[in-house]
Amino acid sequence: MDSSPLLFTILSSAPIKVEFDLEHDFLNNSSMSNPLNCQALGISSISEMNPQRYTAMGRPEVEGLIQLHQKNGFLSKCSSDLWAAAFYPDEPIEATDIQPYSRPQRGSNCVFSMSGELPGIHDGERFPIGDQWPLSCNDQERAFCLLQERTRKLWKEGRPDYEMRLALMADHAGRLDKLGLHNFIHWDGEMLFAYSSLNEGLEPLVYKQISGGSIQLKGELPLTITAEENADTLIVASRSLLGEGERISSGSVLCFANGIYVDRCDPVTFWNTQKSF
Repeated sequence: MDSSPLLFTILSSAPIKVEFDLEHDFLNNSSMSNPLNCQALGISSISEMNPQRYTAMGRPEVEGLIQLHQKNGFLSKCSSDLWAAAFYPDEPIEATDIQPYSRPQRGSNCVFSMSGELPGIHDGERFPIGDQWPLSCNDQERAFCLLQERTRKLWKEGRPDYEMRLALMADHAGRLDKLGLHNFIHWDGEMLFAYSSLNEGLEPLVYKQISGGSIQLKGELPLTITAEENADTLIVASRSLLGEGERISSGSVLCFANGIYVDRCDPVTFWNTQKSF
């Protein structure tokens, strides 16, 4: 069963505070279109290179996490440079399946979220993960481990520029799209990458760039984002969560840094789709 989440990530050029809109009675709203009426929730944030991660599985735990969030502000009042959440309409098999995932590399914490499934990715000969062993058994974390291993090898040659990183992300996404539809959002410790599947059938990702100190989202996910007045803030999300923004075209990987768009790589075409990593 596909228990993929809806994805939502914020990247800003300055520390941000993220708060759910208290005027929305989301805990008592049973509408299936309400993303906060979810069966599991994961939130990851990075502030001054320090990671925080919170997960809740099952409706009572999700409600408890949101209520604690609102009451004590241990998430919303903590300034972050990166804030990512995953909302699960269906309960995953294990608590360890809950995204966003976070893993260290080169002294920085990387964050990864993915929707979709990838049958065949557990083939260790075709898709070697080295020492990047996952905690769960799902396709999404395996894809993250594979990406971390490929990134580790890239950095062995020296510090790669954004074009080299973007090329790797596009190659990674294109190869995995041969296995199954998937979208992902990846923070490599310095830059954010977002990919929407080449094929239709999976809800696409959209992005929105905003300048200013206070941002209020009034769509399906009512949030207030507070930053410095001159901050550049980027939001990348599943289309149903953001409601507005520019769609990431099918098969493309976009690169962002400091809350602004940097570059893109269009779909990658392979001559030999059976070639391993």
